[in-house]
Amino acid sequence: MNASRPVWPGRALALCFAFAAAVFPGFGTVDLAVPVAAPSSAFAQGVMLEGGWGLVLSLLVAVPFLVVFLDPAAWAVALGQVAVVGAVIGVAGVLAGRPGFLVVTAALGLGAGLLAAMLRGRTGPGAPRTRRARAGASRTWHLALAGVPFAGAGAALVLGAAPTAAWLGVVGAVAALAVVLSRLPADPSPRRWRPLVLGSVGALPWTWYAADMIEAAVEGREPVDVTMGLDHWPMQAALGLALVALAAWGHPVPAATGGIAAVAFGVLAVAHPGHPASPGPVWGVAALVWGLAVLPVRVALTGPAQAPRVAPESRKISGQ
Repeated sequence: MNASRPVWPGRALALCFAFAAAVFPGFGTVDLAVPVAAPSSAFAQGVMLEGGWGLVLSLLVAVPFLVVFLDPAAWAVALGQVAVVGAVIGVAGVLAGRPGFLVVTAALGLGAGLLAAMLRGRTGPGAPRTRRARAGASRTWHLALAGVPFAGAGAALVLGAAPTAAWLGVVGAVAALAVVLSRLPADPSPRRWRPLVLGSVGALPWTWYAADMIEAAVEGREPVDVTMGLDHWPMQAALGLALVALAAWGHPVPAATGGIAAVAFGVLAVAHPGHPASPGPVWGVAALVWGLAVLPVRVALTGPAQAPRVAPESRKISGQ
């Protein structure tokens, strides 16, 4: 009965939530573009905090919503990731004495819950078109979704608008990642021990980093970087805690988003070793290597799972 409901309202809402996190009012891609373009003097000291905010709301929140928009059958794991990241944001905010972050937790939780209620029953035997059935389908418009921002970035670069080009490039990268993840197998990796090991390895250093970011928020360290009326320091703590949870999950979507976020964080730390919220080049390289290990490369190389083929004899017996 659920399978007979139209899926487009849920997809449209998922796209709206992705826009809210990535563009407005979340400013995820806007903040993530700050380290990409040459930061002005106003943002130079907060480049790590800008990047951290952008990584959380762009890669860890907006990308899962986009995956739901592209492939509603992936709603369970994608919305589960949004709920987990939202909960971590709230915990980091409370520990840092910033209860305002609970509003973000509530918004993400309500959004994920509403979408889950709308899309529940879209997978399994009763769904009209599952991920397996669509594995070989042509997705030209998916490529356009990522291609249009990149084209805009090229045009902005030609016109000399470097900040706009950087932002559109980030938007294109976020959309392209969502397109790739929507094509990956829906099942977790069979090597369940590997994510747990990687999560355990990263737990201590990332928790230590998160604790330092919470202490920075409590102390009121400079710079004071505010988005949506919220200080960036607790969000930086949430980034570290969320990466551990996503790495230990064992599913391609959280593994890919968390792994890429860790790699990007490592690159920023190496590029800006003396800036606030940067753990330095050594820990930056460690985060980069850890992020690469988290990435589900083996799953990506295998491609989408294919539906099992039925032998002719089996068809005859079953009456097909």
